[in-house]
Amino acid sequence: MRVSRLLLSLAAAPLAWANPRPNPVAAPAPDSTGLLAELPSILSGVQELLSQDTITKLETIIDGAAKLLTSDNVDVLQDILGNAHTLLTKDFVSNTTTLIGDATPLVEDVSKLLGSILGTL
Repeated sequence: MRVSRLLLSLAAAPLAWANPRPNPVAAPAPDSTGLLAELPSILSGVQELLSQDTITKLETIIDGAAKLLTSDNVDVLQDILGNAHTLLTKDFVSNTTTLIGDATPLVEDVSKLLGSILGTL
């Protein structure tokens, strides 16, 4: 029985080698378009950004931001931005712009008046 199995295995081996399982190959990629086609020019632009001077400047900015963005400061900044959002409505900005436009001639007149008064002293 063992011998017949061995002979059967040996006889079947050349058949397995003669018909190996096909190795699937992916279809070729289509011609590049869009972002992939622009990749070489994007990479050449990035090369300029990675100069030592730029990296040094970025390190300075990041170090400064890290000092400013402590947990206490983030809470304060969130409060400030929330208050600014509440205060700066479209109506408020429009009215303030109008008020400043109307007050500009008055400020100029007062400035001339004060200059004249101080010139006489």
